[in-house]
Amino acid sequence: MSARLPSRVRGSIEALSSRLNQTVETVTRNSRIFIEGSDVDDLNPPEDIDEYHEYYREIGIIRANINQFVRDVVKPGVRIEADDDTTQAYFMGGDDAPEFAPTGGFIENCAVIAGEKRQPFYPFLKVDIVQKWTKGTTLNEYLKQDGKETEPMGPITGFKHIRPETVSARTYANTNILLEPDDTETAESDEITKRKEAAAYVQFDDQSIVGQRNGGMDEDEVLLSQNDVLKRTIDPDIGGDDATEEGIFGSPPLESVADDAEEYRSIKRDRAVAIKKMAYGVWKAEFDTEVTELPDGEAIVETWSDDEQDEWVANVDDLEAGGIIGHDGSITLDQWSPTVPELDGPLEHYVADILAPLPSPKYATAFGESIANHVSDRQENSYQDTIVEERRAAERDWTQAFRAVAERHPDLNPAGVQVKIEPEEDESPIMSMDDDEVERLNTYTKAVERIEMSSTMTEEEKRELLLQLPGTPELGSTDEVDVDESQVEEMAGDLNGEVAGADD
Repeated sequence: MSARLPSRVRGSIEALSSRLNQTVETVTRNSRIFIEGSDVDDLNPPEDIDEYHEYYREIGIIRANINQFVRDVVKPGVRIEADDDTTQAYFMGGDDAPEFAPTGGFIENCAVIAGEKRQPFYPFLKVDIVQKWTKGTTLNEYLKQDGKETEPMGPITGFKHIRPETVSARTYANTNILLEPDDTETAESDEITKRKEAAAYVQFDDQSIVGQRNGGMDEDEVLLSQNDVLKRTIDPDIGGDDATEEGIFGSPPLESVADDAEEYRSIKRDRAVAIKKMAYGVWKAEFDTEVTELPDGEAIVETWSDDEQDEWVANVDDLEAGGIIGHDGSITLDQWSPTVPELDGPLEHYVADILAPLPSPKYATAFGESIANHVSDRQENSYQDTIVEERRAAERDWTQAFRAVAERHPDLNPAGVQVKIEPEEDESPIMSMDDDEVERLNTYTKAVERIEMSSTMTEEEKRELLLQLPGTPELGSTDEVDVDESQVEEMAGDLNGEVAGADD
């Protein structure tokens, strides 16, 4: 009987022989616009919106990058300011908070997180920024006081997130303009909210992205007007055409690198499989035929049946280190050790492409040791701009929400209500500085460092040079330093030559 290679072994060899070739699936999007009536269109978010978020959940470099960014954005803390002291105390809590304020203030009790009510706004904001950057759009519903859901000015008790992929938007026909709350004549008769307003968003719509995938939604539709929802987006388009449904929802950065992220993840999986095969090897078993010669000239031929061969291969496949399998037949074993290609370079290239549109700089997430200082400095400056931009966007958007809370509360004054993502001024003067002040302080600090670097100057000489710097405060003084950048740069240049000469 000729030796037969079991199908399982053949499959392993073929799989590994293919090396690490990647299969990339290209998805062609279809139009998802639906005409509800002669005057209203139904627009949906990007159909892959939740898949982009999965890359954040499943790929470490993406998750680390966005989480680092979110921490940096909200690091100063969140507070609510208002012209009226009672209103501010209602939001922030404290000894001056009115009796009708929640314990700890509204800001500590206004969010729904992981299904739990009365959670702090700070972690809710972190989730909101993550969702915005991974899905492109966040929808935040204003929660109404029980029993007053139908009142036009019913009090707002908090906020909760709505999955945008379960929502369809209602716009005026052939536009990307959401229905106005008071335009009930244009809206479909069955799409008027409990507050008697035209629905701009329909949650659990059968034609939403999730609804289409599931062949409809089991939940009852929830009708929401623009007054019921705070929408936040990143990189929204200007409108597009009917086939693309652009202009209402945002476009997450991960959309531009989705293919790269999938290939990166696939290569890492294949490499792990290849390493495992290299560690254990691939064995080829030849099931020999035994021939026993008898004295009378006859012979006994012993062969392996197909079932016996399959059983032996199955037992070996489950064998742990140090295990033993016995058999009474003849087997010839041969091991083939596969190789694993060097993939650090290609993977680093994928990492660079994937991280390019994400907010945090590359050195903060991956391969930081290989990035030169001057490159990281440039990335840091750009990163700080991105942080400031996201803070201002969050302040601007959430100011609308907290101002609406004050407007709908009978005992609050909405004048001057603002969300601030920054520390109290007396808590951290440096954190309260604007960009120009920080840059001037940085220039001043560099000049001081150059003086301190000198190893040959005496302490008295260093002291004299420090006192010559423009804006140098008296020793022990707490007065604010006013530094002229041009003067400092000129003196720093002089000091650079002088210190260098002294070090020689």
